[in-house]
Amino acid sequence: MYIIAAVILCILTGSLFYLVFAVLTIFIGFVFLISLYFLVSVFKLLHSKPQTGDFVKVDDVKDNNSKIGKNIKYKVAVYKIGNKEYQAAFPAEGLFGVYFYPKTKSCRLWLYEKEEKVFDGYNILSCIVWPLFCIFFLAAAFVMLIQLIRMRFMI
Repeated sequence: MYIIAAVILCILTGSLFYLVFAVLTIFIGFVFLISLYFLVSVFKLLHSKPQTGDFVKVDDVKDNNSKIGKNIKYKVAVYKIGNKEYQAAFPAEGLFGVYFYPKTKSCRLWLYEKEEKVFDGYNILSCIVWPLFCIFFLAAAFVMLIQLIRMRFMI
């Protein structure tokens, strides 16, 4: 709806300002939501207990209760700590998963007991790298937005 209003304003005014403004604000909103997700993940990681476990398999998970849609399927790494199996906090890497999940080694894991999920090294790397990307993208988008407004109103 937001984009449609921006397109109508572009047609009426003969300027692309509103369309570019709408796209930038939507981009900022998405990046902000992604950064919130990773901040929650960092909070969970900080409240996790370090454990040693073994990689078991990459398993298919079917989520029927997803807010996105019905019957969402994805792969997730499964680790064994003691006699219990736990799924990784993030979905498994699809393309390079063969290289990421060695089957012969035990590894250091962080167990988040409230959700019975574990953070492996790649999940931790994601929790560090993605917020940095989000900060960079938010800063770049805000600079572009300010420049766009300055150009439009000749400030």
